[in-house]
Amino acid sequence: MSASRVAVLAAVAAVLAWGSKAVAIGVAGGLDQSPLEGPLFVLGLVAIVVAFASLGAAVTRGRRPAARVIGALLGVMIGFALSILASSVAAAVVPDSAGWVQAEAGLWFSALLALAVTTLWRARRNVRYTAT
Repeated sequence: MSASRVAVLAAVAAVLAWGSKAVAIGVAGGLDQSPLEGPLFVLGLVAIVVAFASLGAAVTRGRRPAARVIGALLGVMIGFALSILASSVAAAVVPDSAGWVQAEAGLWFSALLALAVTTLWRARRNVRYTAT
């Protein structure tokens, strides 16, 4: 399985984990009410880190292993910066009156951004290899 495919699948896992976390919070009646919050958060966090690390490795495809490791580390660092940006956008867009939704929106925006970036990279890569 290619690194770009792993990146997309991991991003999907992050979206599903953090979306499920939101459902668990809603069903339980608010933040810190569901025993599933912690495990689903960790699952989403691991998934989004894997997504950006795999994307970094995919970008450095065909290079030496050391370059791929550096690419994966840079992917995580850039992904972290993009997640901070997504969380900032979420904080600016979602009103204070939204309650727990505002607290969770940063995770959703981050996961959706990871999914968009990884999917676009994979699609771009596939178009490039199909055209040549």
